[in-house]
Amino acid sequence: MPTVPALRVAHLSKRYGAQVVLDDLSFEVAQGETLVLLGPSGCGKTTMLKTLNRLVEPDAGTIEVNGQDVRQLPPAQLRRGLGYVIQQVGLLPHLTVAQNVGLVPGLLGRPAAETQARTAALLERVHLPAARFGALLPAQLSGGQQQRVGLARALAADPPVVLMDEPFGALDPITRAAVRRDFRELDELRRKTVVLVTHDVAEAFELADRILLLNQGRIQQLGTPRELLRQPANDFVRQFFQAERLGLEMRVTTLAELRPYLTQAPLGGAAPPEAAGTVAGAGADVAQPWAASVHEALAQLAQAPGGGLALPGWPQPVGQGQLLAAFGRWLELPSPSESA
Repeated sequence: MPTVPALRVAHLSKRYGAQVVLDDLSFEVAQGETLVLLGPSGCGKTTMLKTLNRLVEPDAGTIEVNGQDVRQLPPAQLRRGLGYVIQQVGLLPHLTVAQNVGLVPGLLGRPAAETQARTAALLERVHLPAARFGALLPAQLSGGQQQRVGLARALAADPPVVLMDEPFGALDPITRAAVRRDFRELDELRRKTVVLVTHDVAEAFELADRILLLNQGRIQQLGTPRELLRQPANDFVRQFFQAERLGLEMRVTTLAELRPYLTQAPLGGAAPPEAAGTVAGAGADVAQPWAASVHEALAQLAQAPGGGLALPGWPQPVGQGQLLAAFGRWLELPSPSESA
């Protein structure tokens, strides 16, 4: 039997007076997938997200969560079964960190001991051990710590679907990068279906399995980051990514694609093999380092300045200069969209 999608949206529309905010949207989100809603301000992405938990009621169309029409559930019951993280965090200021995290399991009638254990485990996973942070009030935390608590709270009831509305938008760049890294590496989220709204293109490419790009309430393209960058469906999609194209290419170009150009590239300042420190692989999957992106490889190399990246079947560690030179040679080729 085919797997039921975690989310199915069919012919969804929403108007505010004469303004069309969502215009006949249809798409599905697979179990365990991270879908990022992306687009310019006013494109309808936050409204789209809020229809999923009925904070906004659509004028037409249907939404199913794990095969069940959301209109068949009372809104409060639906929302308790979905994780929800917002930019302003929304922690209750009079409750402690532990009480905030355990709020939804308590509302669902979970045993107190189970809720306490779940809260402690989640706080540990977001690097806020309960023994140190559990009794603090939200006002005693930094912005990044509050966002981590908000993420733990969204996961506390173990919902199958987590909705996130600009969850990192209010953070400074350094904290934002750290929390985003924690998000990407959190085992709890790897088992969840996530729908995330952002206006940050690099963030979308870093976190998404697929991106749904909206403009004026309409879907412009739905696909992987690589598909949107290299096979744009129309001029809007092409122009939307143009200003950041170089950085985005680093995120979708793999070391395997650069392999033919590494032999032509100069060592570029990397230490000779016998002197260089080596980084064993790149990217999240060290067993397949050639599948890592250029961005991931450069991040690995930054941890061992002057060293090189050890790649299976390659005679010597690859240095930063050598990698960038190969990437430059690869960029000289016409892009798929230009040669089409």
